[in-house]
Amino acid sequence: TVLTADWGPAVSKNPFMQFTLKGAKAGDKIAVTWKDNRGETRTDEATVS
Repeated sequence: TVLTADWGPAVSKNPFMQFTLKGAKAGDKIAVTWKDNRGETRTDEATVS
């Protein structure tokens, strides 16, 4: 786990989140998973270039 957050109802509908990851190399895959206030989850993945 790189980042954990527990946001309340004051967060915008489509928030922008940014963080820095050290030690990642080209070709590494980064996955971000979140759970919304309705209990639904989503995962997006990107490859480091």
